[in-house]
Amino acid sequence: MAVTTQNPAPYAPASAILDLIDRYRNRGLSRPFNAEVLGRAGVSDSLIPRTLQALQALELIGEDGNPTDTMEALQRAPEPEFKKQMAAWISSVYADVLSFVNASDDETAIRDAFRHYNPMGQQTRMVSLFMGLCRAAGMRTDDQSNASARPRARKTASLTAGSLMRRNSNPAAKGSRTIMPSGIPSPIAGLLTKLPPEHGEWTKAEREKFESAFKALLDFCFTVSEKPKQENGDD
Repeated sequence: MAVTTQNPAPYAPASAILDLIDRYRNRGLSRPFNAEVLGRAGVSDSLIPRTLQALQALELIGEDGNPTDTMEALQRAPEPEFKKQMAAWISSVYADVLSFVNASDDETAIRDAFRHYNPMGQQTRMVSLFMGLCRAAGMRTDDQSNASARPRARKTASLTAGSLMRRNSNPAAKGSRTIMPSGIPSPIAGLLTKLPPEHGEWTKAEREKFESAFKALLDFCFTVSEKPKQENGDD
């Protein structure tokens, strides 16, 4: 079931979809994919229904919850071919969208391409999912997606993770848009917004779920080099 205007479009967070692909690819997941499996994989209860719907709409699982041939192909793809395999999948499942817009176009153009998709109230999330998947597949870069925001990015580049946490914990800032420090990958930035307020509380299970998701995103966003870091110094 490709993404078309005839069916509800997927609008789960890109980080949730990418994390599940990474887990299935590198560690495996129980079958079929259901609410229990997604919950154990770190997907929050509120996101499970839309994530299951997105997995099916994106042709990663069938109606029975089992991985499709597409998901199996992503799992088996060798690392040098993985992004190419992802790009082929995205080009196929989003063929209707990509007949009107390029993956590298700006957000405004992509938003227009989704205006006829349902549910209408979730179109902004549809765009975020599409752009996040395209970015992970190398079909667009951060420079391309943030070109219109570069002046503002320079102004906020000095923000630290500590200042981000303080902003999130400030009651006066509730309801306002959080500005992420420049350079943080979007999947990690999305996960950071799930942290409780400074000096707040969470359960041990919630903390373990966050730590597991954070570690998975670190592995997804960054490659560990076995080479010793070269230090510049005077001879």
